[in-house]
Amino acid sequence: MATINANLHDAITYCQCDFLKTLAPSDVRLDVLLLRTLVAIAVVALSLHCLPRTWAMMAQKRRIASALRSLPGPPGLPLLGNLLQLGQHMHDLHLWKRHLAAVYGPTYAIRVDVVMNGSIVTNKPCNIEHILSTNCSNYVKPQIIQDVCKEVMGQSIFAINPDSPLWACQRKLMANMFSVNSFRKYMDSVFVDAADDALGRLDAAARRHDTVNLETTLLTLTTTIAFRIGFGRHVPEEMTTDAFHGLFREAGAITANRFTRPWYKFAGAILPSEARLRTVVGQIDAALYALIAERKAAPLTPGAVDVLSQLLDQQRRGLLELSDTVVRDTMMTVLLAGRETVASGLLWILYCVSRHPAVEAKLLAEVDAVSSVDYESMGSLVYMEAVMKETWRLFPPTPLELKAAVADDVLPDGTFVPAGVNVEFSPFVMNRDPTRWRNPDVFEPERWLEHGFSPTDFEYPVFNAGKRKCVGQRIAMLQTKFILCKLYGHLRFDILDEKDPTFALGISLFPTNGMAVKPVLRRPSKLSATPASAA
Repeated sequence: MATINANLHDAITYCQCDFLKTLAPSDVRLDVLLLRTLVAIAVVALSLHCLPRTWAMMAQKRRIASALRSLPGPPGLPLLGNLLQLGQHMHDLHLWKRHLAAVYGPTYAIRVDVVMNGSIVTNKPCNIEHILSTNCSNYVKPQIIQDVCKEVMGQSIFAINPDSPLWACQRKLMANMFSVNSFRKYMDSVFVDAADDALGRLDAAARRHDTVNLETTLLTLTTTIAFRIGFGRHVPEEMTTDAFHGLFREAGAITANRFTRPWYKFAGAILPSEARLRTVVGQIDAALYALIAERKAAPLTPGAVDVLSQLLDQQRRGLLELSDTVVRDTMMTVLLAGRETVASGLLWILYCVSRHPAVEAKLLAEVDAVSSVDYESMGSLVYMEAVMKETWRLFPPTPLELKAAVADDVLPDGTFVPAGVNVEFSPFVMNRDPTRWRNPDVFEPERWLEHGFSPTDFEYPVFNAGKRKCVGQRIAMLQTKFILCKLYGHLRFDILDEKDPTFALGISLFPTNGMAVKPVLRRPSKLSATPASAA
Protein backbone atom coordinates (compact mmCIF):
# COMPACT_ATOMS: atom_id res chain seq x y z
CA MET A 1 0.00 0.00 0.00
CA ALA A 2 2.92 2.39 0.60
CA THR A 3 3.93 2.05 -3.05
CA ILE A 4 0.35 2.59 -4.18
CA ASN A 5 0.03 5.72 -2.03
CA ALA A 6 3.27 7.08 -3.44
CA ASN A 7 2.04 6.44 -6.96
CA LEU A 8 -1.27 8.07 -6.09
CA HIS A 9 0.57 11.18 -4.90
CA ASP A 10 2.58 11.33 -8.14
CA ALA A 11 -0.53 10.98 -10.26
CA ILE A 12 -2.45 13.65 -8.37
CA THR A 13 0.48 16.06 -8.49
CA TYR A 14 0.61 15.66 -12.25
CA CYS A 15 -3.00 16.73 -12.48
CA GLN A 16 -1.81 20.33 -12.34
CA CYS A 17 -0.36 19.85 -15.87
CA ASP A 18 -1.13 21.99 -18.91
CA PHE A 19 -3.83 19.49 -19.90
CA LEU A 20 -6.21 21.19 -17.48
CA LYS A 21 -5.65 24.51 -19.23
CA THR A 22 -7.26 23.05 -22.35
CA LEU A 23 -10.59 22.48 -20.59
CA ALA A 24 -13.41 24.94 -20.06
CA PRO A 25 -12.56 27.05 -16.97
CA SER A 26 -15.74 25.94 -15.20
CA ASP A 27 -14.63 22.31 -15.51
CA VAL A 28 -10.98 22.63 -14.46
CA ARG A 29 -11.28 22.56 -10.68
CA LEU A 30 -13.93 19.88 -10.90
CA ASP A 31 -11.63 17.77 -13.05
CA VAL A 32 -8.81 18.02 -10.50
CA LEU A 33 -11.15 17.03 -7.70
CA LEU A 34 -12.80 14.24 -9.66
CA LEU A 35 -9.51 12.80 -10.86
CA ARG A 36 -8.28 12.70 -7.26
CA THR A 37 -11.52 10.99 -6.26
CA LEU A 38 -11.39 8.48 -9.10
CA VAL A 39 -7.81 7.45 -8.39
CA ALA A 40 -8.62 7.21 -4.68
CA ILE A 41 -11.57 4.94 -5.48
CA ALA A 42 -9.27 2.79 -7.60
CA VAL A 43 -6.82 2.51 -4.71
CA VAL A 44 -9.60 1.57 -2.29
CA ALA A 45 -10.81 -1.01 -4.79
CA LEU A 46 -7.32 -2.46 -4.93
CA SER A 47 -7.27 -2.75 -1.17
CA LEU A 48 -10.65 -4.52 -1.19
CA HIS A 49 -9.44 -7.40 -3.30
CA CYS A 50 -11.32 -9.78 -1.05
CA LEU A 51 -14.45 -8.82 -2.95
CA PRO A 52 -14.67 -11.34 -5.84
CA ARG A 53 -16.01 -8.97 -8.49
CA THR A 54 -13.53 -6.22 -7.67
CA TRP A 55 -10.70 -8.72 -7.54
CA ALA A 56 -11.63 -10.17 -10.93
CA MET A 57 -11.80 -6.71 -12.50
CA MET A 58 -8.48 -5.64 -11.03
CA ALA A 59 -6.88 -8.95 -11.98
CA GLN A 60 -7.90 -8.35 -15.60
CA LYS A 61 -6.55 -4.79 -15.49
CA ARG A 62 -3.23 -5.99 -14.02
CA ARG A 63 -3.01 -8.67 -16.72
CA ILE A 64 -3.69 -6.13 -19.47
CA ALA A 65 -1.22 -3.65 -17.97
CA SER A 66 1.44 -6.37 -17.82
CA ALA A 67 0.90 -7.26 -21.49
CA LEU A 68 1.02 -3.61 -22.57
CA ARG A 69 4.29 -3.03 -20.73
CA SER A 70 5.95 -5.47 -23.13
CA LEU A 71 5.09 -3.19 -26.07
CA PRO A 72 6.76 0.09 -27.02
CA GLY A 73 4.82 3.24 -26.28
CA PRO A 74 4.97 6.66 -24.65
CA PRO A 75 6.01 6.72 -20.98
CA GLY A 76 3.15 7.36 -18.60
CA LEU A 77 2.26 7.91 -14.96
CA PRO A 78 1.70 5.26 -12.31
CA LEU A 79 -1.93 4.11 -12.26
CA LEU A 80 -3.03 6.65 -14.89
CA GLY A 81 -0.68 5.58 -17.66
CA ASN A 82 -1.12 7.88 -20.68
CA LEU A 83 -4.58 9.20 -19.75
CA LEU A 84 -3.49 12.79 -19.24
CA GLN A 85 -1.39 12.77 -22.41
CA LEU A 86 -4.50 11.70 -24.29
CA GLY A 87 -6.31 14.66 -22.77
CA GLN A 88 -3.51 17.03 -23.76
CA HIS A 89 -3.68 15.87 -27.36
CA MET A 90 -7.42 15.70 -27.97
CA HIS A 91 -7.09 18.88 -30.06
CA ASP A 92 -4.50 17.24 -32.37
CA LEU A 93 -5.27 13.58 -31.72
CA HIS A 94 -4.71 12.23 -35.24
CA LEU A 95 -1.44 14.09 -35.75
CA TRP A 96 -0.24 12.93 -32.32
CA LYS A 97 -1.10 9.32 -33.17
CA ARG A 98 0.92 9.71 -36.36
CA HIS A 99 3.86 11.01 -34.33
CA LEU A 100 3.61 8.04 -31.96
CA ALA A 101 3.66 5.60 -34.90
CA ALA A 102 6.79 7.32 -36.25
CA VAL A 103 8.53 7.05 -32.87
CA TYR A 104 7.35 3.65 -31.59
CA GLY A 105 6.54 1.77 -34.78
CA PRO A 106 3.33 0.44 -36.36
CA THR A 107 2.24 -1.47 -33.23
CA TYR A 108 2.52 0.15 -29.79
CA ALA A 109 0.61 0.58 -26.53
CA ILE A 110 -1.39 3.40 -24.97
CA ARG A 111 -1.65 2.55 -21.27
CA VAL A 112 -4.42 3.52 -18.86
CA ASP A 113 -3.63 1.05 -16.12
CA VAL A 114 -6.39 1.46 -13.53
CA VAL A 115 -9.04 3.83 -14.84
CA MET A 116 -9.55 2.02 -18.18
CA ASN A 117 -8.10 -0.99 -19.96
CA GLY A 118 -5.59 0.68 -22.26
CA SER A 119 -5.13 0.08 -25.98
CA ILE A 120 -2.98 -1.76 -28.45
CA VAL A 121 -2.60 0.53 -31.44
CA THR A 122 -1.69 -1.20 -34.68
CA ASN A 123 -1.47 0.13 -38.21
CA LYS A 124 -0.12 -2.98 -39.93
CA PRO A 125 -2.35 -4.22 -42.78
CA CYS A 126 -1.79 -7.87 -41.81
CA ASN A 127 -3.08 -7.11 -38.31
CA ILE A 128 -6.02 -5.11 -39.67
CA GLU A 129 -7.04 -8.06 -41.85
CA HIS A 130 -6.87 -10.35 -38.81
CA ILE A 131 -9.02 -7.97 -36.73
CA LEU A 132 -11.62 -7.19 -39.40
CA SER A 133 -11.79 -10.50 -41.25
CA THR A 134 -9.80 -13.56 -40.16
CA ASN A 135 -10.81 -13.41 -36.47
CA CYS A 136 -13.38 -10.63 -36.58
CA SER A 137 -15.72 -12.33 -34.08
CA ASN A 138 -13.10 -11.75 -31.39
CA TYR A 139 -13.01 -7.99 -31.94
CA VAL A 140 -16.16 -6.10 -31.03
CA LYS A 141 -17.16 -2.55 -30.22
CA PRO A 142 -15.91 -1.95 -26.68
CA GLN A 143 -18.28 -1.15 -23.87
CA ILE A 144 -16.64 2.25 -23.53
CA ILE A 145 -18.06 3.29 -26.93
CA GLN A 146 -21.56 2.25 -25.91
CA ASP A 147 -21.18 4.09 -22.59
CA VAL A 148 -19.63 7.25 -24.00
CA CYS A 149 -21.93 7.55 -27.02
CA LYS A 150 -25.23 6.33 -25.57
CA GLU A 151 -26.88 9.76 -25.31
CA VAL A 152 -26.09 10.65 -28.92
CA MET A 153 -26.19 7.27 -30.68
CA GLY A 154 -28.28 5.11 -28.39
CA GLN A 155 -28.56 1.71 -30.09
CA SER A 156 -27.36 2.96 -33.45
CA ILE A 157 -25.43 0.46 -35.57
CA PHE A 158 -22.35 2.59 -34.91
CA ALA A 159 -22.50 1.76 -31.19
CA ILE A 160 -23.74 -1.86 -31.04
CA ASN A 161 -22.30 -5.20 -32.09
CA PRO A 162 -23.44 -7.72 -34.75
CA ASP A 163 -24.88 -10.07 -32.10
CA SER A 164 -27.68 -7.55 -31.48
CA PRO A 165 -30.89 -8.14 -33.51
CA LEU A 166 -31.02 -4.38 -34.07
CA TRP A 167 -27.62 -4.48 -35.79
CA ALA A 168 -28.91 -6.83 -38.51
CA CYS A 169 -32.13 -4.82 -38.88
CA GLN A 170 -30.29 -1.51 -39.26
CA ARG A 171 -27.68 -2.94 -41.62
CA LYS A 172 -30.43 -4.29 -43.89
CA LEU A 173 -32.16 -0.91 -43.90
CA MET A 174 -28.86 0.83 -44.64
CA ALA A 175 -28.13 -1.64 -47.44
CA ASN A 176 -31.48 -0.79 -49.06
CA MET A 177 -30.98 2.93 -48.53
CA PHE A 178 -27.48 2.89 -49.99
CA SER A 179 -28.05 0.46 -52.87
CA VAL A 180 -27.32 1.27 -56.50
CA ASN A 181 -31.02 0.78 -57.27
CA SER A 182 -31.86 3.45 -54.71
CA PHE A 183 -29.29 5.77 -56.25
CA ARG A 184 -30.78 5.35 -59.72
CA LYS A 185 -34.29 5.82 -58.33
CA TYR A 186 -33.49 8.99 -56.44
CA MET A 187 -30.94 10.50 -58.82
CA ASP A 188 -33.37 12.45 -61.01
CA SER A 189 -35.36 13.75 -58.05
CA VAL A 190 -33.63 13.80 -54.67
CA PHE A 191 -30.02 14.25 -55.78
CA VAL A 192 -30.81 16.71 -58.56
CA ASP A 193 -33.04 18.85 -56.31
CA ALA A 194 -30.53 18.93 -53.44
CA ALA A 195 -27.53 19.62 -55.67
CA ASP A 196 -29.40 22.32 -57.62
CA ASP A 197 -30.43 24.03 -54.37
CA ALA A 198 -26.82 24.08 -53.14
CA LEU A 199 -25.58 25.22 -56.55
CA GLY A 200 -28.10 28.05 -56.61
CA ARG A 201 -26.96 29.34 -53.24
CA LEU A 202 -23.29 29.07 -54.14
CA ASP A 203 -23.90 30.73 -57.51
CA ALA A 204 -25.60 33.66 -55.78
CA ALA A 205 -22.72 33.94 -53.30
CA ALA A 206 -20.22 33.93 -56.17
CA ARG A 207 -22.07 36.74 -57.93
CA ARG A 208 -21.90 38.82 -54.74
CA HIS A 209 -18.25 37.81 -54.15
CA ASP A 210 -19.33 36.48 -50.75
CA THR A 211 -17.43 34.12 -48.48
CA VAL A 212 -19.31 30.97 -47.43
CA ASN A 213 -18.70 28.29 -44.83
CA LEU A 214 -18.19 25.22 -47.00
CA GLU A 215 -18.87 22.84 -44.11
CA THR A 216 -22.32 24.30 -43.44
CA THR A 217 -23.16 24.35 -47.16
CA LEU A 218 -22.24 20.69 -47.64
CA LEU A 219 -23.92 19.54 -44.43
CA THR A 220 -27.12 21.26 -45.55
CA LEU A 221 -26.84 19.48 -48.91
CA THR A 222 -26.25 16.03 -47.40
CA THR A 223 -28.89 16.58 -44.70
CA THR A 224 -31.41 17.32 -47.45
CA ILE A 225 -30.54 14.06 -49.23
CA ALA A 226 -30.55 12.03 -46.00
CA PHE A 227 -33.99 13.37 -45.08
CA ARG A 228 -35.52 12.65 -48.47
CA ILE A 229 -34.25 9.06 -48.51
CA GLY A 230 -34.39 8.35 -44.77
CA PHE A 231 -37.47 10.29 -43.68
CA GLY A 232 -39.34 10.54 -46.98
CA ARG A 233 -39.78 14.29 -46.68
CA HIS A 234 -38.05 17.61 -47.13
CA VAL A 235 -35.82 18.61 -44.26
CA PRO A 236 -37.40 21.06 -41.78
CA GLU A 237 -35.93 24.52 -42.26
CA GLU A 238 -34.69 24.73 -38.68
CA MET A 239 -32.51 21.64 -39.23
CA THR A 240 -30.44 23.23 -42.01
CA THR A 241 -29.18 26.18 -39.98
CA ASP A 242 -25.70 26.77 -38.60
CA ALA A 243 -27.20 26.32 -35.14
CA PHE A 244 -28.50 22.81 -35.86
CA HIS A 245 -25.26 21.72 -37.51
CA GLY A 246 -23.48 23.15 -34.48
CA LEU A 247 -25.51 20.89 -32.17
CA PHE A 248 -24.12 17.78 -33.87
CA ARG A 249 -20.59 19.16 -33.75
CA GLU A 250 -20.87 20.09 -30.07
CA ALA A 251 -22.36 16.71 -29.15
CA GLY A 252 -19.48 14.98 -30.95
CA ALA A 253 -16.83 17.08 -29.20
CA ILE A 254 -18.23 16.56 -25.69
CA THR A 255 -18.67 12.85 -26.38
CA ALA A 256 -15.08 12.53 -27.60
CA ASN A 257 -13.78 14.30 -24.50
CA ARG A 258 -15.48 11.68 -22.33
CA PHE A 259 -12.82 9.16 -23.40
CA THR A 260 -10.25 11.04 -21.32
CA ARG A 261 -12.59 12.12 -18.52
CA PRO A 262 -14.11 8.86 -17.24
CA TRP A 263 -15.34 10.54 -14.07
CA TYR A 264 -18.30 11.84 -16.11
CA LYS A 265 -20.03 8.56 -15.17
CA PHE A 266 -20.43 9.42 -11.51
CA ALA A 267 -20.13 13.22 -11.65
CA GLY A 268 -22.31 14.04 -14.63
CA ALA A 269 -24.78 15.94 -12.47
CA ILE A 270 -22.20 18.60 -11.55
CA LEU A 271 -20.04 18.85 -14.70
CA PRO A 272 -21.01 21.84 -16.89
CA SER A 273 -19.99 19.94 -20.03
CA GLU A 274 -22.42 17.12 -19.15
CA ALA A 275 -25.21 19.61 -18.54
CA ARG A 276 -24.50 21.10 -21.94
CA LEU A 277 -24.55 17.64 -23.56
CA ARG A 278 -27.98 16.98 -22.07
CA THR A 279 -29.22 20.27 -23.51
CA VAL A 280 -27.73 19.63 -26.96
CA VAL A 281 -29.02 16.05 -27.22
CA GLY A 282 -32.39 17.21 -25.92
CA GLN A 283 -32.70 19.67 -28.80
CA ILE A 284 -31.69 17.05 -31.38
CA ASP A 285 -34.08 14.51 -29.86
CA ALA A 286 -36.96 16.99 -29.81
CA ALA A 287 -36.60 17.44 -33.56
CA LEU A 288 -36.31 13.70 -34.28
CA TYR A 289 -39.19 12.62 -32.02
CA ALA A 290 -41.40 15.34 -33.53
CA LEU A 291 -40.75 13.92 -37.00
CA ILE A 292 -41.49 10.37 -35.80
CA ALA A 293 -44.74 11.47 -34.13
CA GLU A 294 -45.78 13.39 -37.24
CA ARG A 295 -45.25 10.34 -39.44
CA LYS A 296 -47.05 7.98 -37.02
CA ALA A 297 -50.07 10.27 -36.97
CA ALA A 298 -50.31 10.31 -40.76
CA PRO A 299 -51.88 7.49 -42.82
CA LEU A 300 -49.39 4.92 -44.04
CA THR A 301 -48.37 5.62 -47.62
CA PRO A 302 -48.58 2.39 -49.67
CA GLY A 303 -45.28 1.50 -51.25
CA ALA A 304 -43.27 4.05 -49.26
CA VAL A 305 -39.62 3.01 -49.29
CA ASP A 306 -37.99 5.57 -47.02
CA VAL A 307 -36.31 4.17 -43.90
CA LEU A 308 -38.74 5.72 -41.41
CA SER A 309 -41.78 4.32 -43.23
CA GLN A 310 -40.24 0.85 -43.27
CA LEU A 311 -39.45 1.03 -39.55
CA LEU A 312 -42.92 2.23 -38.58
CA ASP A 313 -44.52 -0.41 -40.79
CA GLN A 314 -42.57 -3.12 -38.96
CA GLN A 315 -43.49 -1.50 -35.64
CA ARG A 316 -47.21 -1.47 -36.49
CA ARG A 317 -47.19 -5.08 -37.68
CA GLY A 318 -45.21 -6.26 -34.65
CA LEU A 319 -42.44 -7.76 -36.79
CA LEU A 320 -39.83 -6.25 -34.50
CA GLU A 321 -39.99 -4.89 -30.97
CA LEU A 322 -39.29 -1.31 -31.98
CA SER A 323 -39.93 1.39 -29.41
CA ASP A 324 -39.88 5.01 -30.50
CA THR A 325 -36.46 5.21 -28.85
CA VAL A 326 -35.11 2.47 -31.12
CA VAL A 327 -36.69 4.20 -34.14
CA ARG A 328 -34.97 7.43 -33.06
CA ASP A 329 -31.62 5.61 -32.73
CA THR A 330 -32.00 4.11 -36.21
CA MET A 331 -32.80 7.49 -37.71
CA MET A 332 -29.69 8.86 -36.00
CA THR A 333 -27.79 6.15 -37.92
CA VAL A 334 -29.33 7.51 -41.13
CA LEU A 335 -28.19 11.03 -40.30
CA LEU A 336 -24.67 10.00 -39.30
CA ALA A 337 -24.19 7.73 -42.32
CA GLY A 338 -25.89 9.87 -44.95
CA ARG A 339 -25.02 13.30 -43.62
CA GLU A 340 -21.73 13.43 -41.72
CA THR A 341 -19.43 11.11 -43.66
CA VAL A 342 -20.54 12.22 -47.14
CA ALA A 343 -20.19 15.91 -46.23
CA SER A 344 -16.75 15.27 -44.75
CA GLY A 345 -15.62 13.44 -47.88
CA LEU A 346 -16.88 16.23 -50.15
CA LEU A 347 -15.36 19.01 -48.08
CA TRP A 348 -11.84 17.59 -48.18
CA ILE A 349 -12.07 16.95 -51.93
CA LEU A 350 -12.93 20.60 -52.58
CA TYR A 351 -10.15 21.62 -50.19
CA CYS A 352 -7.47 19.47 -51.85
CA VAL A 353 -8.48 20.38 -55.39
CA SER A 354 -8.49 24.10 -54.64
CA ARG A 355 -4.93 23.89 -53.28
CA HIS A 356 -3.59 22.09 -56.35
CA PRO A 357 -4.23 24.08 -59.56
CA ALA A 358 -2.85 21.38 -61.88
CA VAL A 359 -5.22 18.80 -60.38
CA GLU A 360 -8.08 21.28 -60.59
CA ALA A 361 -7.41 21.90 -64.29
CA LYS A 362 -7.46 18.17 -65.10
CA LEU A 363 -10.61 17.61 -63.06
CA LEU A 364 -12.48 20.53 -64.63
CA ALA A 365 -11.52 19.30 -68.10
CA GLU A 366 -12.95 15.86 -67.30
CA VAL A 367 -16.16 17.37 -65.92
CA ASP A 368 -16.54 19.60 -68.98
CA ALA A 369 -16.21 16.56 -71.24
CA VAL A 370 -19.30 14.92 -69.69
CA SER A 371 -22.25 15.51 -71.99
CA SER A 372 -24.90 14.86 -69.32
CA VAL A 373 -24.70 14.26 -65.59
CA ASP A 374 -26.45 10.91 -65.21
CA TYR A 375 -25.82 7.42 -63.87
CA GLU A 376 -24.21 6.18 -67.07
CA SER A 377 -21.70 9.04 -67.16
CA MET A 378 -20.41 8.38 -63.64
CA GLY A 379 -18.27 5.46 -64.82
CA SER A 380 -16.32 7.68 -67.22
CA LEU A 381 -15.02 9.95 -64.45
CA VAL A 382 -11.75 8.09 -63.95
CA TYR A 383 -9.62 11.05 -62.89
CA MET A 384 -12.32 12.27 -60.51
CA GLU A 385 -12.34 8.88 -58.80
CA ALA A 386 -8.56 9.07 -58.42
CA VAL A 387 -8.95 12.53 -56.85
CA MET A 388 -11.56 11.17 -54.45
CA LYS A 389 -9.43 8.21 -53.37
CA GLU A 390 -6.34 10.36 -52.92
CA THR A 391 -8.28 12.89 -50.85
CA TRP A 392 -9.69 10.19 -48.60
CA ARG A 393 -6.21 8.72 -48.21
CA LEU A 394 -5.08 11.97 -46.59
CA PHE A 395 -8.40 12.92 -44.99
CA PRO A 396 -10.46 9.76 -44.30
CA PRO A 397 -14.01 10.71 -43.22
CA THR A 398 -13.75 8.19 -40.35
CA PRO A 399 -10.16 8.61 -39.13
CA LEU A 400 -10.11 6.15 -36.21
CA GLU A 401 -11.53 2.69 -35.40
CA LEU A 402 -11.71 1.11 -31.95
CA LYS A 403 -12.42 -2.53 -31.02
CA ALA A 404 -12.11 -4.67 -27.89
CA ALA A 405 -10.74 -8.21 -27.66
CA VAL A 406 -13.22 -10.76 -26.33
CA ALA A 407 -10.59 -13.46 -25.71
CA ASP A 408 -6.81 -13.75 -25.74
CA ASP A 409 -5.33 -13.64 -29.22
CA VAL A 410 -2.06 -13.20 -31.09
CA LEU A 411 -1.84 -10.84 -34.05
CA PRO A 412 0.03 -11.90 -37.21
CA ASP A 413 3.02 -9.73 -36.23
CA GLY A 414 3.34 -11.70 -32.97
CA THR A 415 1.70 -9.15 -30.65
CA PHE A 416 -0.11 -10.80 -27.73
CA VAL A 417 -3.64 -9.41 -27.25
CA PRO A 418 -5.05 -10.04 -23.76
CA ALA A 419 -8.82 -10.38 -23.34
CA GLY A 420 -10.48 -7.07 -22.53
CA VAL A 421 -7.87 -4.79 -24.06
CA ASN A 422 -8.92 -2.17 -26.58
CA VAL A 423 -7.44 -2.51 -30.07
CA GLU A 424 -7.42 0.49 -32.37
CA PHE A 425 -6.20 1.40 -35.82
CA SER A 426 -6.15 4.70 -37.66
CA PRO A 427 -6.85 5.06 -41.39
CA PHE A 428 -5.47 8.59 -40.99
CA VAL A 429 -2.11 7.24 -39.83
CA MET A 430 -2.03 4.17 -42.09
CA ASN A 431 -2.66 6.25 -45.21
CA ARG A 432 0.30 8.52 -44.39
CA ASP A 433 2.77 5.75 -43.57
CA PRO A 434 6.06 6.49 -45.41
CA THR A 435 6.97 2.79 -45.44
CA ARG A 436 3.93 1.98 -47.60
CA TRP A 437 3.14 5.16 -49.53
CA ARG A 438 5.44 7.04 -51.88
CA ASN A 439 5.59 10.72 -50.88
CA PRO A 440 2.85 10.14 -48.29
CA ASP A 441 2.20 13.83 -47.60
CA VAL A 442 1.94 14.76 -51.28
CA PHE A 443 -1.50 15.00 -52.87
CA GLU A 444 -0.97 12.87 -55.98
CA PRO A 445 -4.15 11.49 -57.61
CA GLU A 446 -2.07 10.05 -60.46
CA ARG A 447 -0.79 7.29 -58.17
CA TRP A 448 -4.24 5.69 -58.40
CA LEU A 449 -3.98 5.53 -62.19
CA GLU A 450 -0.68 3.64 -62.23
CA HIS A 451 -0.78 0.12 -63.61
CA GLY A 452 -1.02 -2.48 -60.85
CA PHE A 453 -1.68 0.03 -58.06
CA SER A 454 -4.66 -1.32 -56.13
CA PRO A 455 -4.40 -1.33 -52.32
CA THR A 456 -6.58 -3.87 -50.53
CA ASP A 457 -9.30 -2.80 -48.11
CA PHE A 458 -6.93 -3.71 -45.27
CA GLU A 459 -4.18 -1.48 -46.65
CA TYR A 460 -6.61 1.37 -47.32
CA PRO A 461 -9.46 0.89 -44.80
CA VAL A 462 -11.33 4.11 -45.57
CA PHE A 463 -14.61 2.18 -45.90
CA ASN A 464 -13.69 -0.35 -43.20
CA ALA A 465 -13.23 -3.94 -44.43
CA GLY A 466 -14.33 -7.54 -44.06
CA LYS A 467 -17.83 -8.30 -42.77
CA ARG A 468 -18.15 -4.76 -41.42
CA LYS A 469 -17.28 -3.04 -44.69
CA CYS A 470 -19.45 0.00 -45.31
CA VAL A 471 -22.60 -1.08 -47.14
CA GLY A 472 -22.87 2.36 -48.70
CA GLN A 473 -19.41 2.51 -50.29
CA ARG A 474 -20.57 2.36 -53.90
CA ILE A 475 -23.45 4.80 -53.54
CA ALA A 476 -21.20 7.16 -51.56
CA MET A 477 -18.79 7.16 -54.50
CA LEU A 478 -21.62 7.72 -57.01
CA GLN A 479 -23.26 10.41 -54.89
CA THR A 480 -19.95 12.22 -54.46
CA LYS A 481 -19.23 12.11 -58.20
CA PHE A 482 -22.69 13.42 -59.01
CA ILE A 483 -22.41 16.36 -56.61
CA LEU A 484 -18.89 17.21 -57.77
CA CYS A 485 -20.07 17.23 -61.40
CA LYS A 486 -22.93 19.58 -60.55
CA LEU A 487 -20.73 21.97 -58.56
CA TYR A 488 -17.64 21.98 -60.78
CA GLY A 489 -19.80 22.30 -63.87
CA HIS A 490 -20.41 25.93 -62.87
CA LEU A 491 -17.99 26.83 -60.08
CA ARG A 492 -14.53 26.51 -58.66
CA PHE A 493 -13.55 27.29 -55.08
CA ASP A 494 -10.84 29.42 -53.48
CA ILE A 495 -9.82 28.39 -49.96
CA LEU A 496 -9.11 31.51 -47.90
CA ASP A 497 -6.92 30.00 -45.17
CA GLU A 498 -3.59 28.76 -46.52
CA LYS A 499 -2.51 27.16 -43.23
CA ASP A 500 -2.68 23.40 -42.79
CA PRO A 501 -6.02 22.46 -41.23
CA THR A 502 -6.59 21.36 -37.67
CA PHE A 503 -9.33 18.88 -36.89
CA ALA A 504 -12.42 19.10 -34.72
CA LEU A 505 -13.26 16.37 -32.25
CA GLY A 506 -16.00 14.11 -33.54
CA ILE A 507 -16.92 10.87 -35.28
CA SER A 508 -16.21 12.28 -38.76
CA LEU A 509 -13.24 14.36 -39.85
CA PHE A 510 -14.03 18.07 -40.10
CA PRO A 511 -11.85 21.18 -39.72
CA THR A 512 -11.82 22.86 -36.32
CA ASN A 513 -13.66 26.05 -37.24
CA GLY A 514 -15.40 25.24 -40.49
CA MET A 515 -13.87 26.15 -43.85
CA ALA A 516 -14.20 29.60 -45.39
CA VAL A 517 -14.21 29.61 -49.21
CA LYS A 518 -15.05 31.96 -52.03
CA PRO A 519 -17.04 30.26 -54.80
CA VAL A 520 -15.94 31.55 -58.21
CA LEU A 521 -18.16 31.37 -61.30
CA ARG A 522 -16.85 29.31 -64.20
CA ARG A 523 -20.07 29.67 -66.15
CA PRO A 524 -23.41 31.12 -65.03
CA SER A 525 -26.07 28.86 -63.57
CA LYS A 526 -29.78 29.26 -64.18
CA LEU A 527 -30.34 28.14 -60.59
CA SER A 528 -29.00 31.20 -58.78
CA ALA A 529 -30.87 31.70 -55.52
CA THR A 530 -32.37 35.05 -54.68
CA PRO A 531 -30.31 37.15 -52.24
CA ALA A 532 -32.76 36.45 -49.43
CA SER A 533 -32.68 32.68 -49.79
CA ALA A 534 -28.93 32.57 -50.36
CA ALA A 535 -28.07 34.47 -47.23
